[in-house]
Amino acid sequence: MSEQPWVSTKEAALLLGVSQRTVQNWVDRGKIKASLTMGGHRRLSREDVKKHLSTVHPLLTGNDETFVLPAINSDTTLRVLIVEDDYAILRLCELQFSHFSVPHQLFLATNAYQGLIMVGKYQPHLIFTDLKMPHIDGLHMISEIIKMPEMKHTKIVIVTGLETREIMKMGTMPDGVMVLPKPIPFNTVETILYQQANAIKAATDNASTPYDAAD
Repeated sequence: MSEQPWVSTKEAALLLGVSQRTVQNWVDRGKIKASLTMGGHRRLSREDVKKHLSTVHPLLTGNDETFVLPAINSDTTLRVLIVEDDYAILRLCELQFSHFSVPHQLFLATNAYQGLIMVGKYQPHLIFTDLKMPHIDGLHMISEIIKMPEMKHTKIVIVTGLETREIMKMGTMPDGVMVLPKPIPFNTVETILYQQANAIKAATDNASTPYDAAD
């Protein structure tokens, strides 16, 4: 399912993380272009909204020169990495994940290069990645990740709008990698978070249990 080229002021507000009235004010000031429907409703270009997002949310600009790595909150908190070159989708994920009840720390990367840097620094327990990205595609990034011994327990989920035949043309899918469609099914994503958080807790509990040697 392809994205519509136009969004309402309400949808734009969700993507930008501001109030609907703020979006309306930006339109009135000419900061974001809009057109009117026959019914008098404003419609904003999705591309214009994406461009404006990069000015109101510096974390998602994709500018490697200003790319700053955040600190880890806790060694035991579920660490989740999202790699996606569409800033609007990243922003939507950030908003949706903030409503999840599963404790986690979220890291965002706008390309596979940033994603690999974050993997090396944070060793995330769970990775969601797009496939079609500039320079390094998602499958190549995944192939590099699965070579890392310290990442053997990390769950990788591909989130893509590509059809199965298009994915197959890109290369062989590694074993154990899950594929989700776009638009992103966030109910399924939350379930995956629960499962991975429980798996981490079980592994931590087992590691902390003393071994009783037989007499």
